Amino acid sequence: MKSEGCAPNGFLVGGFLRTLPFWLGAVIVSFVPTKILSTIEYLLAPSQGIGSLILDEALVLSLVMLYFLYTMRYITRRIDRLSEYAKGMSPGDTTLHLGTPYRPSRVLLIWVVLLGALTLLSPIPFTIEGVVSNHILVFSYFVLILASFLWTYGSSMLAIYRAGKLPFQLKPFTEDRTLGLKPFGTASMRLASVYAIFPIIVTLLQLITINVEVPGGVTVGLGSFRTSDLVILGGLILVGVVLFLLPLIGIHRRLQDARRQELNWITPRYTSLVQRLKDKMTHSDELENVNEKDALASELSIVRQIESDIHRIQTWPFDIGVITRLATVLVLPPILGVIARIMILIFLRI
Repeated sequence: MKSEGCAPNGFLVGGFLRTLPFWLGAVIVSFVPTKILSTIEYLLAPSQGIGSLILDEALVLSLVMLYFLYTMRYITRRIDRLSEYAKGMSPGDTTLHLGTPYRPSRVLLIWVVLLGALTLLSPIPFTIEGVVSNHILVFSYFVLILASFLWTYGSSMLAIYRAGKLPFQLKPFTEDRTLGLKPFGTASMRLASVYAIFPIIVTLLQLITINVEVPGGVTVGLGSFRTSDLVILGGLILVGVVLFLLPLIGIHRRLQDARRQELNWITPRYTSLVQRLKDKMTHSDELENVNEKDALASELSIVRQIESDIHRIQTWPFDIGVITRLATVLVLPPILGVIARIMILIFLRI
């Protein structure tokens, strides 16, 4: 598959699809297996109605899987770019690479764990009717793609976290208040924005229901929105915030240490100047040199300005702009969805 960039070796849609354009390979991986599996389920239980072959859970899951494949490539590219930036901050280490190789064995392990956990939480009857009615075949394939997505997402978070322990040559605080580490905060925000699809999907699933019957056509209705749904949405948003901050803990500690080191040399100097000025003002007399006082006051002003600049070193590698963008992609869509549902209830009385 032509990845149009730097997709890693062993990428999920690689292999026999590697000679194809990425978009075509992603569509094949997302839609063809699910349609085959859903057709098998329909043949095993045709009483579901032919409409289930046109618009069913398999189609929705295929769209989500397509999103996962594109986001995996996006995440990989972001980490590769971050690795190049990190090399620039580590001139002596030309082999530095933040990314983690794609490991199918780890993905399969995550897949088995997820399937086992879901089976324990929601037991399924091991009968043909139980397998078909719960779309086990389609859902198992979806969980496999989800496992690959989770591996890519988790390894990228770990790469950003480990970056905080690398021997970077930080920029002077006079040039950058994040000491050159802001790209790591931006990358973490990008990862969190990828996660934002989950609150959006939950909101949409609660807002509308779609039913296809042949004959009969497509029926679109409004779903129920309960208080518990708001709690779930709030939990998903909170998880998104945690996923944004968690990879940056190492960078956060690095910035704290850098600011502490800068203060360790300037604070004693500032304290000494304040004490000298205090002594001169206490024991001043008419014969004291005025120029000496002025020089001391000028030096004190310079040192105080330097100390103030050091205090402005940010302990997190992001600014208000990053927070605003994160809130826009993570919080705004669910809120708009809830408001839309309330407006429909008020004006249309549905």
